[in-house]
Amino acid sequence: MKKLPVIVLSILLLIRVSGAGLCQEKASGHTNVGREPILETARGSCRTIAGILSVYPVLEVRTSEGPVRGLPDGKERHGCRVHASGPTSGLADEVPPDQPIRFLLGEDGWEEDLRYAADGPGTTSFALRKNGILCLFNGGAHSWIENGKVETSETFEFEAGCVAEPEQVGGAPDR
Repeated sequence: MKKLPVIVLSILLLIRVSGAGLCQEKASGHTNVGREPILETARGSCRTIAGILSVYPVLEVRTSEGPVRGLPDGKERHGCRVHASGPTSGLADEVPPDQPIRFLLGEDGWEEDLRYAADGPGTTSFALRKNGILCLFNGGAHSWIENGKVETSETFEFEAGCVAEPEQVGGAPDR
């Protein structure tokens, strides 16, 4: 069976979700007792990210709500999260998952915040923001050299967390 390019599958996914993410939803908040509100646009962004990642058949993709870490002020805030994992071998001939996320969200007006950009052997970290939503991404398949040979983790792990930026929930801007 021939593998379809990830970009084609991503476009088909976008047609399927028909605007159910990509920041097309209204920015109404949902308040949890004792927690910051999660804007619907953040939830929509997580659904879109999960949809892009679910194009990869080898990845198990889960979404949840809870603390998002790694914010510039050092605090964690309540938001939505996406976690994808699967065998690294299943991604060997595929476009790395971060590339269609960057491309498709970038086409929708998301801008990368280079303060969060970092790449390591087999891994990446980056952040995208749009309309008061900040999404942080990190993961991959760690690689290292052992006895002169490049080794790679058997499991690919990728995470995203989206939160309303502080000015969207009543605080001061974080940039």
